[in-house]
Amino acid sequence: MADTNPILVLAPMRGITTMHYRKAFVRHFKGLDLEMAPFISTVSAERINPKLLKDVLPENNSGLPLIPQLIGNNPDDFVQMAIALHDLGYEEVNWNLGCPHKPIRKKRRGSGLLPHPELVDSILDQICDRSPCRISIKVRLGVSDKSELLKLIPVLNRYPLSEVIIHPRTAEQMYDGTADLNAFEEALKILQLPVCYNGDINNRAFFQMVESRFPEVGRFMLGRGLLANPFLCEEIKVGTAGTAVRSGAGTHRPTNPIERITAFHADVVSSYEAVLHGDHPVLGKMKEFWTYQATHLSNGRPMFKKLKKAQRLSTYKAIVSEFLADAEWTA
Repeated sequence: MADTNPILVLAPMRGITTMHYRKAFVRHFKGLDLEMAPFISTVSAERINPKLLKDVLPENNSGLPLIPQLIGNNPDDFVQMAIALHDLGYEEVNWNLGCPHKPIRKKRRGSGLLPHPELVDSILDQICDRSPCRISIKVRLGVSDKSELLKLIPVLNRYPLSEVIIHPRTAEQMYDGTADLNAFEEALKILQLPVCYNGDINNRAFFQMVESRFPEVGRFMLGRGLLANPFLCEEIKVGTAGTAVRSGAGTHRPTNPIERITAFHADVVSSYEAVLHGDHPVLGKMKEFWTYQATHLSNGRPMFKKLKKAQRLSTYKAIVSEFLADAEWTA
């Protein structure tokens, strides 16, 4: 029996946690409660191109609740996209104020908005009453100055946001260093809104430490740690990896970790093969997949080094099959 009942959320990882990844993940692993889709850029067009929404079309979803994420700084474009998503059945959208990549933040999008509380205030003032969807926000501590979030919080507190997701790093840190729990605590003290913690949840012990330190937080977003160890939600909620898992159809998945990862990988690659044309697009997706997934394989490093050189899908599959046959799970 689980001794904790947190809400565990899949982080949006652009190019990785696509509908193909999400559907396969939910078929093979349990414990996840909610997913957030990679960001969709808001656009200034009278009619939104359906391709922009393909990843979040209800028929493409995994079956878990999904929250689309938007990135942009134009209130009218945001509202237009929120209306389109509401028409698809979504009740909530997330506004990305956390993307750390320079090309994004230079345009005052993503984390580039954090040093500009007056602009965030103006945008929220124009979207909160007009959006048919609830709005949550994902933030970092700032671009380079950790106090930027603290200066923004009084603005956020004035609006009926459904949640603030905090990744306690600066944008310039990207994913270097460690999550600043003291800075998270400082923000938590003055926020008057529901808060979700995000950052460095790579194992059950770290999760338990964060949960114990911040008992008022009940929602946790998992990103790179979950991609590297897809059993992590099960470990957090049950305590063991590789436990027997019953699928929605009532059939049991293999209990051996390597068997489960092998089946998961087969699902992901076949899903991409069905929609991408030619070997190279599929290889690009799958090489990115193993950037994280190889982390806890006993032979993951040499496998990843070898498969990065593969130019044909048949070669890639042979490499993966060979290495997984001899792999041990080390997490």
